[in-house]
Amino acid sequence: MFVHYSRCIKLVSVLVVAAVLVFGATAQAAFPEKAITLIVPWSPGGSGDMTCRILAAEMKKHLGKPVVVKNMPGAGSMVGAAALAAAKADGYTLGYLGISAAIAQYTSVSPVMMDKYVAVSGVLNPELVLLVNSKSPWKSVEEFVAYAKANPKKIKNANAGAGVIDHLYSTEFSRVAGVEFTQVPYKGWGPSLAALAGGHVESMFVAIGPAKALIKAGKIRPIAIAGGERHSAYPDLPTMKEGGVDISMPFWESITVPAGTPEEVIDVLDKAIEKSFAAAGVQKKIIDSGLNISYLNHEKTGVLRSDSNENVKRMVEDAGLRR
Repeated sequence: MFVHYSRCIKLVSVLVVAAVLVFGATAQAAFPEKAITLIVPWSPGGSGDMTCRILAAEMKKHLGKPVVVKNMPGAGSMVGAAALAAAKADGYTLGYLGISAAIAQYTSVSPVMMDKYVAVSGVLNPELVLLVNSKSPWKSVEEFVAYAKANPKKIKNANAGAGVIDHLYSTEFSRVAGVEFTQVPYKGWGPSLAALAGGHVESMFVAIGPAKALIKAGKIRPIAIAGGERHSAYPDLPTMKEGGVDISMPFWESITVPAGTPEEVIDVLDKAIEKSFAAAGVQKKIIDSGLNISYLNHEKTGVLRSDSNENVKRMVEDAGLRR
């Protein structure tokens, strides 16, 4: 009888283990079971916000659940980064954090280090463009630099927040060109573009996408792009180097999750993002918006983050912006 009882116990144990494995696999395969929040650390209207809203709408088709964009601007993307880092590592809270967040690690008084969150996928952006108010007299980098040299700090240059990419880039531009700006920070590219169009500032460095409508409306004027070659949509726009300022900076973002998020969840999200980028409708929206962005997978984004982190740290120190 004892032998029979022992066999029963073993059988029950085997069934329990099998049930755990089956139900565990089912639970993992069910991701996502509810809506996902995508934190955008910028105000509505900027390139990051535009990108996330395009992707979020398409990701719903591949995940079967809504992806809701939540704007959390402030502190050079550190407000959004802090919210992401504090979220549960289950894949239901995403963040849109890239080079600006990498910069803010070293410039913010309340930094969120990059090891607090992991990249799911990368988003590569075109280089920044130097924009001026359409009523300004400058039509080229040479004219802009000549005026800035003759009038130190007279040009008010808008940025999307102290220490973010366009602030760091304009500081580097100042150093290479030998000019001085008066920096005017705003909470994102949307507000700073509005300030430029309204004549409250004279210049700014920004991605071409969010500026496209204001350029078309004749409110602002692009005079140079910070890339190794000209933009395909603006072939008449010269590079900074052609204008005598030899400087460029990579501009990337990434869809991220809190550190500790299961790899299988990251894989599901990465595949959904890859499929979303590949969709014909999404590509048309990207082109129409002037974003000119492209997808980078999980592994390659990890390498890019690591390399960029080292470069950003050096540039921040060279610019004297280290906190």
